[in-house]
Amino acid sequence: MEKQKLKYITNKVKRLNKILVLLLLFTTNQVKSVGVDSLVIQSITDSVSLDSTDTESAPLICKTGVYIKTVRIHQADELFEVLFYWWIRVDSVDVNRDYSHVADIEFINAESEMEVDYDSLDPDTRTYLVVGRCKASIPYKADFRRFPYDVQSLIIGIESKVDNVDNLIYISDNLTPPINSIEHSNIEILNGNQFSIRGLEVRPATYVYETNFGDPSIEGYDQYSRMEFIISIDRDPMGLMQKIVLPLLVVLILSYLVFFIPDYEIGTASALTVTALLAAIAFQWTLNDALPKVSYLTMVDKIFYLVYVYIFYAMAQTVFTFNLNKSGEQIMETDPVRGKAIQNLSDRIEWHSRYLFPLTFGALMYYIIS
Repeated sequence: MEKQKLKYITNKVKRLNKILVLLLLFTTNQVKSVGVDSLVIQSITDSVSLDSTDTESAPLICKTGVYIKTVRIHQADELFEVLFYWWIRVDSVDVNRDYSHVADIEFINAESEMEVDYDSLDPDTRTYLVVGRCKASIPYKADFRRFPYDVQSLIIGIESKVDNVDNLIYISDNLTPPINSIEHSNIEILNGNQFSIRGLEVRPATYVYETNFGDPSIEGYDQYSRMEFIISIDRDPMGLMQKIVLPLLVVLILSYLVFFIPDYEIGTASALTVTALLAAIAFQWTLNDALPKVSYLTMVDKIFYLVYVYIFYAMAQTVFTFNLNKSGEQIMETDPVRGKAIQNLSDRIEWHSRYLFPLTFGALMYYIIS
């Protein structure tokens, strides 16, 4: 971009120098006295005209900004709806030049309804300004690995429909803020209190279309300037974690109760663990409906799988101690000492499980969240 700006400034200086030379010749009446004929004058005029053409071919520097009003996030579809105002300004314009193509823009990958509210060239300030508003539905690439502690980036991208980087370059507005101020909290998120704005960023970019769009006469690939306005959002994890943890805590308590049920009550213990398992599976299905189908594990998935492991542990321990106690009873008929020792082992396993179950679960839960 700096090279393009340098080229633009250099061409401008050349044009001004040649115009000054021509004016100097005419104002000092040196054209005739030095014998400058019409061919020389025509040569100077052609040179100025040629340089003017070079200046017009330099890329326009368009200063761009947006003011965002509302955002609604559809995380299950990886879409967000946004309502915002946008503007593009070109400074130091040629008042005789047509700049209407500057307003011929598109919002990247968006289904949008766009209106131009203001379009004017001010000859006094030599400024061309176009202002509009847009309501758009834009997809975004979500990463839910840390859900519900995830941070998502919502990108509004502006690109010209007709002008590549040789003709037009976007930069952020340097006279007014190019995007809302995060301190003012003036972006309304229409999702209750689920999300909050974490950061706002403006980023210029260049995109290469690696195709000739079916025209074999086109050689190489076109590059187009873009301006990206990035909204970083996060969610309130505590509220969501309460909705997840409290039901899972009830499920775990059901599983934990089996360690206080006598060995011979295996039917009661099995019913508790099976009920807990079914409740956890149903709860996970309900929660997954709010998220897109992803191939990786989210943090919530890991928490649920940890719960499944501990429910299975409670169920397996119940079956094992029941069989161990049953074996002890049978052995006591022939070897009372050994049979009693086996029954004591069964009791010790249940007693230790009462402490190991909550302590190890809490430690692993902390490891997953942190």
